[in-house]
Amino acid sequence: MAKKSRKELLTIVLLIAIVIILISSIQFFRKSVEEGEASQFVTEDLRERFPLADISIISIDEKTNEDGTNYYSIKAKVTEEYASPCPRRMHIYYNYPEQNFIPQPTEYITTDDCEVCGEGICTIAFPEEAVIASHTMEGTDEVNEYISKNTYAVPYVSKTDGNWVVKWDSPTASHYFEVELSVNGDVLRKEKKNKED
Repeated sequence: MAKKSRKELLTIVLLIAIVIILISSIQFFRKSVEEGEASQFVTEDLRERFPLADISIISIDEKTNEDGTNYYSIKAKVTEEYASPCPRRMHIYYNYPEQNFIPQPTEYITTDDCEVCGEGICTIAFPEEAVIASHTMEGTDEVNEYISKNTYAVPYVSKTDGNWVVKWDSPTASHYFEVELSVNGDVLRKEKKNKED
């Protein structure tokens, strides 16, 4: 009798565990679908508003409003004219589904003025800022002249040892420039290199 009740108890515990796992799985998949819908909505809206821009979702956070309803707070990145000397980057915020309160205003990282590190402490946190700094900071006049003379010059940005490296190359030039910048805007290295080297 004791063996039978122990076996029944074990079966009940096992069934409860299976039910809990199934409920968790359903909630996980529902959340994934809802998060995917939110991401798709934002991406489609941004593609319609900025058809030629580079667009990506930076973060999606699930939140609860005052009514206890869940929604997603979404931060997206939009960069216009990414391959130009003055790319424009902004962060746009969404609430999905829409809530009765206004999302954060658009955050402009770089703008048409093509300036970075104008006032206060300089921090180059994004590739678009590194592109602008690579030809506007003190000591980069030669790079700026190269870009002006070579209209097809394109920046290639990477990060090495915590520093930004921007390579300016044009198919019509026999040389290119590499500029290395610290995250605080110091020009660490500027090199003119022949393409044959």
